[in-house]
Amino acid sequence: MFSRLSVFAGFVLLFASVLGNAQTATCTNWTYFAMPSPGGAIPVNPSGINRWGTVVGTAQNTTTVFGFIRYSNGTFKTYLEPNTVETHLTRRNAQGVTIGWAYAGPGIEGLVLSGSSVARVVYPGLADTVLLGINYWGTIVGIQSNSTFYFPYDGFKLKNGVFTTLHYPGSLSTNPTSINDKGVIAGWYQNSGYHKYYGFTLTNGVYTTLAHPKAVYGTFVEDINSSGVIVGNYRDGSFAYHGFIYINGIFKDINAGVTGINGYGYVTGNASSSAFTAHCQ
Repeated sequence: MFSRLSVFAGFVLLFASVLGNAQTATCTNWTYFAMPSPGGAIPVNPSGINRWGTVVGTAQNTTTVFGFIRYSNGTFKTYLEPNTVETHLTRRNAQGVTIGWAYAGPGIEGLVLSGSSVARVVYPGLADTVLLGINYWGTIVGIQSNSTFYFPYDGFKLKNGVFTTLHYPGSLSTNPTSINDKGVIAGWYQNSGYHKYYGFTLTNGVYTTLAHPKAVYGTFVEDINSSGVIVGNYRDGSFAYHGFIYINGIFKDINAGVTGINGYGYVTGNASSSAFTAHCQ
């Protein structure tokens, strides 16, 4: 059970595009944070940041894995879905709607938190539903699986209560992680073979591959804002992860793991095991 959960959580923490060398991003206004608690600060794993600077993600104390919301003033709110083993929050849109997922047994169910109401989302007839991205209009993307094994799985879009399958042509598995306010979807897919992972965008039905020029063991696109700026991570020849921002057709490296970006260019993720926000360009 927990090995499968860790795979899904790691996905939240991804030919035709670029052949040049990556540059280095300019990042300023670094803010590091952890969740305060009576027993000492709790490290957190951010997944997304909205236009108001609110960060969502996952935290773990000695007994529980739970979701958190960190507001721009530094205050925290936590959430644990009742009668579940784990709760993870992945994105929050500009209207304050937060999505995520929880392990309820025997499968994983998506979560939508809006004000004081919580709705569970289950892809019809399948074992696992993980919500990963939401835009201003409430359109959601995520992944679904029809078995208890890691692979294969496919992506989906959920709009106005209707599920649409997302599958990169010829891929083994497709993992959409974000949808911006213009409806552009971004994520990553896996081809058959050893660590054949590539980023992608989906615009008006057309898929485009993104591959970081330094990637050896995969390019993992995590988020896209409404200006089309993309962030994510790639793995080099030693399997080490490195963050990047993809802007104006150029990859720029970030010295941190990056999981989210908002419309103002603020990113979030982990740097040296510390959660952070920073402005990168």
